[in-house]
Amino acid sequence: MRLIRLSFLTVLVCLLTWGGAYSSEVRAQQTSSIDFDKPIVLVHGIGGAGYNFYSIERKLRSIGYDRSDLHAIDFADRSGNNYRNSRQLRDFINEVLTNYDVDEVNIIAHSMGGANTLRYLTQLGGVEHVDKVITLGGANRLGASSVPDGVDFTSIYSSSDLIVANSLSRIDGANNIHVPGVTHLLLLTNNRVQDLIVEALEKE
Repeated sequence: MRLIRLSFLTVLVCLLTWGGAYSSEVRAQQTSSIDFDKPIVLVHGIGGAGYNFYSIERKLRSIGYDRSDLHAIDFADRSGNNYRNSRQLRDFINEVLTNYDVDEVNIIAHSMGGANTLRYLTQLGGVEHVDKVITLGGANRLGASSVPDGVDFTSIYSSSDLIVANSLSRIDGANNIHVPGVTHLLLLTNNRVQDLIVEALEKE
């Protein structure tokens, strides 16, 4: 009986080891098209803060990003002022570009952060420094009427949002994705939304 128990434990350890290696290999294959050299800037909305992206940051770290790759801005003006916040976002991104010696970042923005991002792109020269933008319930059309050329833009929104109208989130030139049954705040933590974020980052 003791020999059987030892044999069982040996097989179990081997299976767990192989399974972990296989899972890591699959995860690496699934995210192989992501450019991890481009930092991600996380942009909160009205009344929000950088810590709103805790769940998304955890997801991103699970697929290969390092903590140092993720940069959440905290706006001095949390009222969502587009003029002031887009300028602070510009300065924040310039600092990230300088500190990490890169030419471009990717942006994930929630709510009014989408409008702030679009104003930065269209009026403050941000197109030159941004590869991909992903907005979650973004008030996008408060920042611009369409996505500028040169930026891969994904807008994820829900008819259950009830805070930001879907008509503001959908924007010409973007990959507009409707996810039913997700409230405005839950767009920050929903598993399906996080999978869509990863898919958007994988796009070439």
